[in-house]
Amino acid sequence: MHGRNAVRRASATTLVIASAALGLTVPAGSALGAPVSGCASGVWKAEFFAGTTFSGKPKKTACDDAIAENYGNGAPAGLPRDNFGMRWTTTRDFGSGGPFTLATEVQGGVRVFVDKNRAIDLWKSAKGTRKKSVRVTVPQGKHTLRVEYANVTGPAAVKFAYTPVTGKADDKVKPLAPAGARAAYDAASSKATVTWTRNSELDLAGYQVHRRTLPAAGKPGPWQAVSGGKPVTGTSFTDRPAKDGSAYAYAVTAVDKAGNASARSAEARVSTPKPVPPAPVAPAAPRGLKVTSSNGRQAELSWTKNTEPEVRGYQVWRRAAGHDWELTATTAETSAIDTPKDDGTAYEYAVVAVAEKTASERSAPVSFTPEIRRPGEPGIPTGLKVTGIDGRRAKLSWDKSPYEDHVIAYRIWRRDSQHDWKAIGKSGSSVLSYTDDPAVDGTTYEYALSAVAVNEREGKRSAQTVRFTPEFRGAPQPPFGLEAQDTPQGVKLYWRSLDNAPSFHIYVQKEHEGPAFTFVGAFRNPGDGRLEFLDTNARRDRLTYYVVAVSKDGVESGRSNLARVEKR
Repeated sequence: MHGRNAVRRASATTLVIASAALGLTVPAGSALGAPVSGCASGVWKAEFFAGTTFSGKPKKTACDDAIAENYGNGAPAGLPRDNFGMRWTTTRDFGSGGPFTLATEVQGGVRVFVDKNRAIDLWKSAKGTRKKSVRVTVPQGKHTLRVEYANVTGPAAVKFAYTPVTGKADDKVKPLAPAGARAAYDAASSKATVTWTRNSELDLAGYQVHRRTLPAAGKPGPWQAVSGGKPVTGTSFTDRPAKDGSAYAYAVTAVDKAGNASARSAEARVSTPKPVPPAPVAPAAPRGLKVTSSNGRQAELSWTKNTEPEVRGYQVWRRAAGHDWELTATTAETSAIDTPKDDGTAYEYAVVAVAEKTASERSAPVSFTPEIRRPGEPGIPTGLKVTGIDGRRAKLSWDKSPYEDHVIAYRIWRRDSQHDWKAIGKSGSSVLSYTDDPAVDGTTYEYALSAVAVNEREGKRSAQTVRFTPEFRGAPQPPFGLEAQDTPQGVKLYWRSLDNAPSFHIYVQKEHEGPAFTFVGAFRNPGDGRLEFLDTNARRDRLTYYVVAVSKDGVESGRSNLARVEKR
């Protein structure tokens, strides 16, 4: 026996097929579609008769998945070699119905009925194998197929199958809307599970699940497919709607192999719980706290940055022996400088990571004992800040030095990456600011302060420093070290520059076009030291490039060195 035949949905057109007996006797009532009993829906009930009139009680019955028999010159067990008959009957739900192909192959006689209508009639005895197929339109709902076979003498064989027609041009019948749609929401997994009853159409490709929001007031949202592009082949689907307290409606559509989609099923609704804000989780205490001092008086603290994204900054805490912790600073950085009393008192420092709604425990503490200030020595200035004037000059400001009665002036110190600290100016004790006009060449400068007492006795230089980079004015210095490299993606250029120019212009001369250089493109300085440009428009030729730096005001520098490359 063959496996079970595939099934198909139907149109509402009534099947009308002429019925006529040819050759062998047609028993009374044999064209009626009696209900099939004893076999599952869609499975054939096979009846075996010792004769071709199908009268009386069958010799035996069985349930067959398919009709595909070949007895050669023999017969089924228990039946005579010649003059026997077999009848197969099945009743099933064809869903919405539609076009089907009925096909048979026989040695002997065969006729096929759909309900009361004869669809195939090869009942007249003939030698050899005969084949026939017809296309019929099966209406919506349940229908009975009956196949009758008779063998008078000679070889005995019969095959029959019914298959849906699935071509888009032939099948215009939509499936029925799925029934039994239900939805349930599981708060533990935040998932909604939609289930439904399987459709009866034999050409079903699957299902699509749709969802829309149901606001507390106003119109529902538009339907949206949530099950993906491919049809769902089962009868359940799990969705994860937003867990925001909203209500949702789900509906299911059936889709056949010709692409016809059914109407939506009845809605199934779920509600998601309102989100409960999680309790704030305190960040971990900062790690790696260290203390150093470049001047012996100020505690220069540093620590490892927390990895929690919610950390917004840090608090620096200090305590002396026998005293409680006191907050000395807040910062968004991972370093801080504190100026405790310089009388020989020993201190402990700890750091706290601060999030939006919570804070960590204090870090493991570190110890620091500042040097004792000598009599008459000025204190270390604090609160140093820098602001730019016209983008070129550095205006420094600071707080009064401790023990200001000893201070007669403040000394300003400056250094850069090429030079050590150098005193560049002095300010009176009552003037807590100083303006510096450094060279505008892309250099970044660092500033510090010291206080000066009577008899030019100078205090410790501040550990706190500030940085300032003047903006370019006028033409920057020309780039240098230009190199050109041929790559599959184009010509790649590399160069260096002493200036921190904001941008560069690239020019090229093409040998076959003459000596003139033409503009290739602009390159914005990323600020990370990588000066690279890819000319993706370069074509096969001998090419010569140069680069110029461009100031903020659009002034170009002189040319760089020339770089030549042959683009292949």
